[in-house]
Amino acid sequence: MDLKTVDSYLNYKLDENDNYILLTFYELRVKLGLSQIDTNEFLNLSAIRLKNIGYDVYFTGQEYDFNGEYRIVKDNELLVAIKK
Repeated sequence: MDLKTVDSYLNYKLDENDNYILLTFYELRVKLGLSQIDTNEFLNLSAIRLKNIGYDVYFTGQEYDFNGEYRIVKDNELLVAIKK
């Protein structure tokens, strides 16, 4: 796992929607073909980058508020980031 892969994919996700970022199990494990170890590293590096650029970051099972709606990060969702 390298930083270039993380940056490239996060830039793609930011281009789609810069207010709400969602990384799913399917995206990381199936589409990108990451191992469990690489997935964990990808999530850690993504969280650091997203926090540094002004996002609140939540992982599977955590509660968050989006546009006044209470939500929980679902089992198939690995990371949710919301712009502050």
